[in-house]
Amino acid sequence: MKQWDYVVHDGRIGLVTMDLADLKRVVFLPPARPGQLNEATFRSDELAPAEPEQAAAARSVGLTREVQRSFLPPRP
Repeated sequence: MKQWDYVVHDGRIGLVTMDLADLKRVVFLPPARPGQLNEATFRSDELAPAEPEQAAAARSVGLTREVQRSFLPPRP
């Protein structure tokens, strides 16, 4: 996995925004439950690549490389 890849952690889909060798900074889709973080850092072995359908679902709700790079709010 590298920067801007879609990943899955504990069933949540996220986008790798920073690749620090073995550590990856991941921004997740809006949390489904209170108390879940919007972004976090994980070791590479804790993450799995997202399936194409999962990546498409993340893009459709506004979790894209362009939004993260420009700091624009996601589409409503």
